[in-house]
Amino acid sequence: MVDRINNASGVLGALRQLQTSGKDLSGAETRLSSGLRIARARDDAASYHAAEIMRGQGGSLNAVTLSLSRAESISDTAIVAAEQAMKQLSAMKATAAQAMSAGLTDDQRVALQSQYENQMATLQTFIRNASFDDDNILDGSKPSGVSFIADADATQSLTLQGRNLLPGAGVIVAVPSTTALSNTQAAADTHTLIDQSIANLGDELASMGAERKRIEAQKGFVARLADALAAGVGRMVDTDLAAETALIQALQVKQELSAASIGIANAAPQALLQLFRPT
Repeated sequence: MVDRINNASGVLGALRQLQTSGKDLSGAETRLSSGLRIARARDDAASYHAAEIMRGQGGSLNAVTLSLSRAESISDTAIVAAEQAMKQLSAMKATAAQAMSAGLTDDQRVALQSQYENQMATLQTFIRNASFDDDNILDGSKPSGVSFIADADATQSLTLQGRNLLPGAGVIVAVPSTTALSNTQAAADTHTLIDQSIANLGDELASMGAERKRIEAQKGFVARLADALAAGVGRMVDTDLAAETALIQALQVKQELSAASIGIANAAPQALLQLFRPT
C-alpha cells in the first residue's frame, strides 16, 4: 500500500536504475565502436600511462627498423658491386692468361691489352657506383664505415665497415693497366696479382656477408619485439568485443525492465486514490 504522495520512493529507485543502465549502455557502446576499453586517462589512469609508454617504445622501434632497413640496402648494394667486381677480376685473369702465350702477334697483344684496360675501367665503375642514399662503403669515402641505431634507446649500433676496393688500395692489387700485358712475363706477373686480388676480395665478401647477416638478425629481433609490444598494448587497452556485446544486450534488457518498473511505480498511487472514492 502506498502511504506517501510527496516522496514516491519506488519511482525514484526505478528512475535511478534506468539512469544507471543508460550510462552503462552508452559506455559499452562507445567501447565497442572505438575498440578501446581504455581510451582516455580517466578510464584507467595507470593502464593509460603504461600503454602510452609502450606506444612510445613501439614508435622508437619503428625508427630502428627503418634505420636497419637502410643498412640492409647499403649492404646489399655493396655486396652486389663486390660480386660484379669479382666477376670482372675473373675476366681479367682470363685475359692475362691469354696474353701469357708466347706465340701472340703484336696486333693480338695490343687487342688483349686494350681489352684488359677496358675491363679494369669497368671494375672501377662498379666500385664507384656502389652507392645507396649517397653512401658508398667500397670506394674509400667512408673510412670509418656507416653506423645505424640498433635499439629503441639508441644506445647500441651496428656498423657497416668502410672499405676501399679500388685498384691499388690494397684489396685489389695495383696493376699498371697500360703495361700489364705488354709481354709474356708481364702477363704472368699480372695473372699472379689478379689471383691475389681475387683471394683478397673473397675475404672481403665473406666479411660483408657476415655484416649483412647481423643486420638481418637484429632487424628480425626488433620486429618481434615491436609485435610483442603491440600485443601488450592491445591486451591492456583493447575492448573484449564478445564481452562488450553480451554486456550491451544485458544492459538493454535491464533498461527495459527499469522503464517497466517506473510504469509500475507510477501506477501504485492509484491504489491510494481508491480510498477516497465513494462506495
